[in-house]
Amino acid sequence: MRKSVQSFSSICRSLLLLLILLLCFVKDSQGFPDFKIDNIADKLKGEHSLEKRAVLWNFCSQKLVQITKPGSRGVNARGSRNSEFSNLTIISIDGGFIRIRGMANKLYLCFNKKGKLRTRFQPPKSLPHSCDFSQNLTGDGYHTFKLRDKPEWSIGFKKRGKKLPGFIRKPSQEPCHHFSLDLLNPTPITIPFDFNKKKNYLFNNSGKFRIRHKKRKKNRRREKERLRKSQKTRNGVKR
Repeated sequence: MRKSVQSFSSICRSLLLLLILLLCFVKDSQGFPDFKIDNIADKLKGEHSLEKRAVLWNFCSQKLVQITKPGSRGVNARGSRNSEFSNLTIISIDGGFIRIRGMANKLYLCFNKKGKLRTRFQPPKSLPHSCDFSQNLTGDGYHTFKLRDKPEWSIGFKKRGKKLPGFIRKPSQEPCHHFSLDLLNPTPITIPFDFNKKKNYLFNNSGKFRIRHKKRKKNRRREKERLRKSQKTRNGVKR
């Protein structure tokens, strides 16, 4: 029994060695690339690793956030879909944080030292993370944007669209810091093409594209009926 067990174990070891040698030989012959996690992580890093175009709808003002000009009066929540200032870009940065920038004027939404919202072209050197926010999801499905260094500060607006200080003073003002995010460039949904369906277009002899409408079919029928009636009558006398 001992000899049989030893022989079986030796056979298993030899088979394992053969498999390892075969794998090494195939890898060297085909030249498989070495996938390293560090290389993938380096590619994902960077200030502008991911950008999304979106609009932010505020719960209290019932309107969109818009970035109009630089300074403390350059942001409000009185925008509409037609306004170019309400189109924003949400940029992901290192550490899982984001930055909110206006598409029309390239201005960032930031906090100053006193916890008030303002717009800047770049974050100041004294406050390098004043434009960095963490995006969180509430139980009701709304989004909140809290400052990176001070999570107790969050973006909010009043009913008339004026900006709120970062810190929440009253519990009744907490919903004013909630937003609904709508993407402007979502991924298109492709529908499989039905090849059994008849096509509604034709090509003329000249190569120009022509669409066949139902109205044209009706007009042709009417013309045929009129020609038949005209053939039945000659000189106003019916046959």
